[in-house]
Amino acid sequence: MFMRAATSPVTPLKYVVGIDIAKDTFVACFGHIDTSQHLSFGKETTFANTLAGFTALLVWTAKQQRVAAPQWFVVEATGVYYEELAYFLASNGQALSVLLPNKVKHFAQSTEQKSKTDQLDARLLCRLGLERALPAWQPPTPALRQLRVLSRERQSLTQQAVRLKAQRHA
Repeated sequence: MFMRAATSPVTPLKYVVGIDIAKDTFVACFGHIDTSQHLSFGKETTFANTLAGFTALLVWTAKQQRVAAPQWFVVEATGVYYEELAYFLASNGQALSVLLPNKVKHFAQSTEQKSKTDQLDARLLCRLGLERALPAWQPPTPALRQLRVLSRERQSLTQQAVRLKAQRHA
């Protein structure tokens, strides 16, 4: 596959921001596909996994766009770390796909990429978004969000009770 430099004079069809997220930070890779079907990627940038980092991400992506074209964010469902960013992007009217790790893993296996770093993972997610039409993520209702929080809390308390019973028995 031919990859053109980010200064391509051809009009972009869509922009994609691939995001590899962790507990404290996330790495974003901005890319676009043009009318010649060439993929272009910019330099990956790291942001804090906080509200300030989310806002900085939106400012950064706005600066990357040369012309108006649809923009899409692609993030892997990594534990609970992606959730606040996903809710933030959805509340700001951004198109977003949240992908299951096994789907990303299978896509990665179909590429020639052998290394695994946060920057390469962000670029891989960007490429996936550029090459495929992905389903849009819909945020759960507030009731479902609350149920998810309560369910996680119950699971945590149950695990803690098992540990304490085993500790007391020993």
